[in-house]
Amino acid sequence: MNYEESSVAVRKKLAALSDTNADDWHLCLKARFGMALVFEAIRDELGDGEVITTPYTCITAINPILISGLTPVYHDIDPSILSTSKPDDKLCKGKAKAIVMQHTLGMIGDKTAIRKYADKHKLLLVEDAAHCVTRFARDKSGKILADISVHSFGVEKVLTGTKFGGAIWINPDLKEKNPGLYERIIKKFDRLKKPSVHMNLKVRTYRLNNAVIQRLHGNFRRKFRSFEIKAGILEPPIYPFEQDGQQDEALTTNKNINERILDQLGILKTNYSRRSSNVELYIKKLKSKHFNKVTKLQEPLLAFPILFESAEKANEAYDMLSSQGYFIRRWYSPLLYPGPNSLNIYRYNPKKVPVAEDVSKRIICLPTDLPITQTDRIIKTLADREKPSNNIS
Repeated sequence: MNYEESSVAVRKKLAALSDTNADDWHLCLKARFGMALVFEAIRDELGDGEVITTPYTCITAINPILISGLTPVYHDIDPSILSTSKPDDKLCKGKAKAIVMQHTLGMIGDKTAIRKYADKHKLLLVEDAAHCVTRFARDKSGKILADISVHSFGVEKVLTGTKFGGAIWINPDLKEKNPGLYERIIKKFDRLKKPSVHMNLKVRTYRLNNAVIQRLHGNFRRKFRSFEIKAGILEPPIYPFEQDGQQDEALTTNKNINERILDQLGILKTNYSRRSSNVELYIKKLKSKHFNKVTKLQEPLLAFPILFESAEKANEAYDMLSSQGYFIRRWYSPLLYPGPNSLNIYRYNPKKVPVAEDVSKRIICLPTDLPITQTDRIIKTLADREKPSNNIS
């Protein structure tokens, strides 16, 4: 297949997996690039204003708002879904143009209240489905709630065999709801440039470069990685300049990326089945007096979140499991991960989101892509620390 053929094949596969139309999917090199195009189109069509979003996310989900000229306004989170089920009406003061509905770790549940909120305040509903590719928030009839939905094939997402790529789904109803905005978005994606020869080389050698770096140790590993990034050899998940609210020029995918995406989408059902089984096991067997399971929703989560009674106990559990070779994450610690260089750039005030600030300090996220036997060992390891002779308290 050539580039055009592989792009069509990816869009058709996404449509088949999500019961949508292939023509409504648009590809980009990184999901953040697609988000930026969407927010730029919103500002171009609707003018200056705000976007209601969450601080419990990565800065790469906020930068597209900033570079478009819009202003982020942050809602606090519901700790049972690590997002919001219904934002406060006080956040919407007539300046908001859109609201972001994030499915943290793939927790979707019932988000119909957010659709109602968006309709009430005449906001565009942008769905951040970066952690749950091809899955959407839907109403009881199965209708997709979002006007625009963002899906990612990037680093540390559900497709473990891809490191690049994003897909933006545009609700065909938007064509009638706001034809001017719809056309602006479509045109922006149609005009996306292809990656340069240099970028194609970085994409192709990404796995090899990371494999070399992982064999190094300590401070030398960090220095060598920094050298490769500055030399333009390695494309990092997040550039240092992105912590200043900046972002690279938006690009589309290439043939190599499309083929990797196709391979991984071909086994997505197996991927999600494994994650669902592990989530079910965590919900059934994981017990502690020192932490709570964040969710009881049996969804194919990117990782399974548990919330400790203190930051100290969360840190101890994280260090212990990591030392045994398990890939444990701290989504999102710090908030606006990996942390902005300036809170002012991001218009962020920690005092306005106390729940999110607290949760980010006490959470760890357990892997869901392991064989069941390894998940059982993680559960047993955490249970063993409950015993008096080895109590984490």
